[in-house]
Amino acid sequence: MGLHQTRQALVDETNLTSEYEVCDNIDLDTIYQDFCSYFLLKFGKQPRIVKRTESIGPLPTAHRKLSGARRKAPLPAVPKPDGKDPLNSITNVGDEMQALRITAANPAEHLEGHTSPAVPYANPKLLVRLQDHFTSEWKDLAEEVCRDLIRRDLRQRWSSIKGLAGPIKVLKESVIVPLEHPELFVGLAQPWRCVLLHGAPGTGKTLLARTLCSETRESVTFFSTTASTLISKWRGESEKLIRVLYEVAKFYAPSIIFIDEFDSLASRRDTIREHEASKRFKNEFLSLIDGLESAANETAAPTAHDRDRVFLLASTNLPWELDPAFLRRFERKILVDLPTADGRKELIEHLLPTVTAWPEQEIQQLVTLSEGWTGDEVRLACKEASMMLLRNRINERRSNTNRAADQEELQYSMLRKAFEQLRPGCVELAQKHRDWNQRYGTQLVD
Repeated sequence: MGLHQTRQALVDETNLTSEYEVCDNIDLDTIYQDFCSYFLLKFGKQPRIVKRTESIGPLPTAHRKLSGARRKAPLPAVPKPDGKDPLNSITNVGDEMQALRITAANPAEHLEGHTSPAVPYANPKLLVRLQDHFTSEWKDLAEEVCRDLIRRDLRQRWSSIKGLAGPIKVLKESVIVPLEHPELFVGLAQPWRCVLLHGAPGTGKTLLARTLCSETRESVTFFSTTASTLISKWRGESEKLIRVLYEVAKFYAPSIIFIDEFDSLASRRDTIREHEASKRFKNEFLSLIDGLESAANETAAPTAHDRDRVFLLASTNLPWELDPAFLRRFERKILVDLPTADGRKELIEHLLPTVTAWPEQEIQQLVTLSEGWTGDEVRLACKEASMMLLRNRINERRSNTNRAADQEELQYSMLRKAFEQLRPGCVELAQKHRDWNQRYGTQLVD
């Protein structure tokens, strides 16, 4: 192929000294592998190879080349109130993300027979619009945090929750009422910033968070964060992730940060097994929940407080495992207890509307059978009864037999049999939660 002749011609024409040598058998793949090995040895992680786009000055907003689904509809430019370009004069993380707020191109979904207007929502993919001079590390962390944004309607309503009037009242008082009447929550009467839901598994803690997300999706940004998002194997990155989460939540305020199984992130720091990296993460988390900035917001004007309002909602099955510093920062520690007899009756009638036509005595027998059950256990028993009816219909179609019309509906004997198959599994744990709530929890008063 004449490679050696080409090498000799290059040496002769350029007058290369002994410092330089023309090598053969070198390709881009070998160069890339050598660089990855060098980067891994020096920094302890693999390099992230990206293609850098050329941009001078502010990025265009109307005629930018978009890829994937964003190519279908152009993104409207959102100017700042003073008329300046939001991509100029960036000073911190919050200002940098001013360029990320957009308006939904399509109207909101139809909810219960009426149409809602288009509402602002956050698109995590727009984080690529951050300025080039800003460090790529913070961009990547913000993109990772925004994956926990919930933008779709989970289709849960307060009317579908039975027997949890107390926790529902606290959540409405913390999020919904301040949005409807912000002029009332001034001075010391600020909305609750941190609420902890604790109770036995299956009592409805996650269901409450899901319903709150659905009921406030048009006015509040909802983050459902887990330990897989906030905990990183790289030293110091977990602290950055939790700070970026709060920065993004403040930008999209009012926001809700929901953390399920909170004890996995906020366990006690005085145990022997506690790692130093875990302590640093928890200290950073504590400073963000109740630090200098949040203390200043308590005395700030209502409008400024509304801009930065971040509501932390956490749920746990083991509140006694939480660090005391986290417990102090939760202003309301609400017990989600086992449903009462009236609550179980409402839940059965909601799940199986046909039982409302049954005699009251039969319904009370089912309520007695479910004594000590969680709401999820009642749901499983009702589901088993529905599956019994489904099995009968499948057998009828296979055997091509015609039964009486009353066999097409759920019978009391089938539902009773389904209830007799289950046993309560959280009676002792529920009593432990009641004892803990008497010592540390918030006593709800009607």
